[in-house]
Amino acid sequence: MSGDRKVGENFDSDKADSIFDKLKNVEGKIKPKREGKFDNIKDLMNEAQYLEEKGKLDEAAELYKQVIFALPDSQKAYESLINIYQKQGDVDKEKDILKKAISNCKNDDEFKKRLNEID
Repeated sequence: MSGDRKVGENFDSDKADSIFDKLKNVEGKIKPKREGKFDNIKDLMNEAQYLEEKGKLDEAAELYKQVIFALPDSQKAYESLINIYQKQGDVDKEKDILKKAISNCKNDDEFKKRLNEID
């Protein structure tokens, strides 16, 4: 190896992105499909909120799950997903997401309170 080689000289951002994507899929986690219309998490959240307002709860829930996959500590996405399951009357899913929120979010007091109210 040459001593005058610069660090990062052969860096290939496309290859790095590909490797990063593969690493995110480790341990059976499946990366959410990218439809191409969402450039960032904010767009995903906005679309999910829009769908929720229009009553398309299942579609909104899927988008909130994608936000949580990308940002596992997104308190807002957890709150929204929990509210959807509550509206749908799906107590099991509501409990499951509350438990995940408690384990992933720093400010988990409200989630603990809600879980205790269900149990």
